[in-house]
Amino acid sequence: MRNQNPVQVTVVCVIALLVCACGPASDSTDTPKPTESTESTSLEQKASGLWFYTGLTTSDGTELPLTGIFLFKDGVFVQQAVFDGGSFEEAGSMAHAGPYQPEPATGSIHLVAEQTISVTPTDSPALSFRRDTEHDVTVARTGDALTLIFGMGTSTVQEFTYVGPGKGELFALENGALAFVDGYFILVEGDEDSVTTGYGTFEKQDDSLSLKVIRWAEADSDKTTNLKDTVIKATFDGRSLQLLDGRSFQIM
Repeated sequence: MRNQNPVQVTVVCVIALLVCACGPASDSTDTPKPTESTESTSLEQKASGLWFYTGLTTSDGTELPLTGIFLFKDGVFVQQAVFDGGSFEEAGSMAHAGPYQPEPATGSIHLVAEQTISVTPTDSPALSFRRDTEHDVTVARTGDALTLIFGMGTSTVQEFTYVGPGKGELFALENGALAFVDGYFILVEGDEDSVTTGYGTFEKQDDSLSLKVIRWAEADSDKTTNLKDTVIKATFDGRSLQLLDGRSFQIM
């Protein structure tokens, strides 16, 4: 066999490397197609966190001013609001809590409200309570503005502004949820006999709590109560929230 010139060998190797480098691009360099996982993450990222209401419009176009809050955190949503306008003592309120999950196939989020609470002080009975109502909502976000449209874009439009990422603790109650996130508390608890709901800021020292109420609504078979701009004293030891009037809400 004839000996090859070392220079020739080197040239051949370099050419081979250039051919490989300039060949057809591998599949890994192609723009990846969205997968169910990435679409789920996108929906989750859009809605995740703590939000204040900025507006609510019913399916017939009626605007209902309200003051309220909405939390999406760790697969659970918690919501509470009191409607504005007219006598505050007679103002209606609503609250919901339960699991949610993104639905990439439809580009929506599916909510299951384990507690659907509506209180209308001027009605008899004033308290309306339902379990396990299901809702599909479309999600649109621009910066710090979030829009949820119920009924897959055909029903109530709810609008929000961003408060924070929902950093903090979220607890399951036997009939509802309790959250301490981004310096705010949210309480949604109740059944067909009585409900207690509210939100605001809080201060905690050891087990003592000062709940600085922004909006609070409760009802039973006898009466309804709306509160705002007040302080409720309570204790919380990680196992139960106890109000000074004796009511206790146990963590599951």
